[in-house]
Amino acid sequence: MWGHYKPRRGHSPSLSSLLRRELSQLFPTARDSPLLGRSHPRRVDARSLFALRLLPILSAMHLTLEFGGGLELLLEKSTKVHKVDLQPNDGDGKVVMKGLLAWVKSNLIKERPEMFLKGDSVRPGVLVLINDCDWELCGGLDAELEEKDVVVFISTLHGG
Repeated sequence: MWGHYKPRRGHSPSLSSLLRRELSQLFPTARDSPLLGRSHPRRVDARSLFALRLLPILSAMHLTLEFGGGLELLLEKSTKVHKVDLQPNDGDGKVVMKGLLAWVKSNLIKERPEMFLKGDSVRPGVLVLINDCDWELCGGLDAELEEKDVVVFISTLHGG
């Protein structure tokens, strides 16, 4: 939304006017807005709005995903290392492996997802490591991921 506003020539809008415009798009009436007070329906707390806009970014979990053993060929970009930002998929603010696998399937895999996934889990023959530890020891599909974790997927099945 920030890029949609084009100021008139010679006119530089104030930050508060940009924030007011942004807030009015998010909350059409003052009653809908948790940031606008009843006594001042047109006043905007710039810090609150800024925090509201950054909340999804701040709550995103930064993970490093590595693919090897031929799995990288299934991805949209055939690169082995992907730095990703994931939103927590539940109200707890946690990302679990089951959610990560669903995200990888919908966002990174471009072809033959059946070579990587079987149902909600990885196929037999795909080794999964969370911070260099076997994911089964961490809880498998229910393993909770933390900020800056490194998750490695390696296919152990290959021809030869």
